[in-house]
Amino acid sequence: MFERFTDRARRVLVIAQHEAENLNNKFIEPRHLLIGLVQGDGIAARTLDDLGVSLEELRAKVSEMGTPAKTPTAGSKVPFSPQAKKALELSLREALQLGHNYIGTEHLLLGTVKVLENEAVIALVGAEEDAIRGHVLQRLTKPFAPGSVHSPAVIDTMRLAGQLAGSKPMTTGHLLLALLSDTESQASKALGALGVTKSSFETELARVPLGETSDAPPRPQTIEIKLGDFTTTIGDPELASAFSDLSPDEIREALRSALSRRPEPKRTPRPRRPRNP
Repeated sequence: MFERFTDRARRVLVIAQHEAENLNNKFIEPRHLLIGLVQGDGIAARTLDDLGVSLEELRAKVSEMGTPAKTPTAGSKVPFSPQAKKALELSLREALQLGHNYIGTEHLLLGTVKVLENEAVIALVGAEEDAIRGHVLQRLTKPFAPGSVHSPAVIDTMRLAGQLAGSKPMTTGHLLLALLSDTESQASKALGALGVTKSSFETELARVPLGETSDAPPRPQTIEIKLGDFTTTIGDPELASAFSDLSPDEIREALRSALSRRPEPKRTPRPRRPRNP
């Protein structure tokens, strides 16, 4: 699942681990994830800022709540608690429900507050779960600076770009393609004067590999592969990235092909035992 996390979301997990270690806690709890989200970047941090959540106050509240201390062990990492693991699982569910194929800080925030009791959410964040969800969804659907004024063509372009992207992340390619679809827009007329049409742009866009641009989604660091009743995790980033582009059937076929090419192990003949006279 971690291969779906964006770099910002992964950074939140690292910060949460450090917070749990600094508090000498046995586990990384959802409250530690909240501290990580406040310190991170992205929609979750901006949402919590909108709600007036500060790092100092949140740390103080978490410290007051208290969690079981652990006996320090050199080199050991603090594991996720069952509740924190559930929050990570729910963040994946939130992403899928929103039609996203990645897990960002916004999904992690929604999963974290969902796993906490509403009283704890109010105590830590100062708002109920539904209010937090509303703020997140508002930021997802209104990617403009607060108080900014935009033309009707901009709104239509954003809406069409989202439709073109479908279940995939919206890219600059979708935005420009949507913009060129409105032949009456200011930008479309200017691009048309330069000889750029929707058709010509579509042709050139198809020739540009997404993975070689800044629009590329984060590549997975690990990937789980299930073969029959067995599940194995590949931790090599290059292999994980290569496998992530394949379908389950293609992965199975690649593994079968690789195994079939392996040479048969040479059998060493057993020494004969001398016969008793």
